[in-house]
Amino acid sequence: MAKGDSALSGEEEKFSTHYFPPSDNDREICFKGRYLSIYNKQTEHYETHIDNDTPSTEYKKYKVPAGYTVYVRGGTVYFEV
Repeated sequence: MAKGDSALSGEEEKFSTHYFPPSDNDREICFKGRYLSIYNKQTEHYETHIDNDTPSTEYKKYKVPAGYTVYVRGGTVYFEV
């Protein structure tokens, strides 16, 4: 299994750093940790940008619109399937 596959299939996966490329469909991601960015390179729009000094310890759900890249640093995530 490749890095990120568990998270995409709905299982918790911890990352020091990882990015998920854009999808053709809207998605929802659950995140806890230090850094999360949901960004569209074409429009330069941030749907979500979180940079915690102290990592969060409870999951929170975020919308990932189609065409947006997800960047994670020092966090644990899973996608709702």
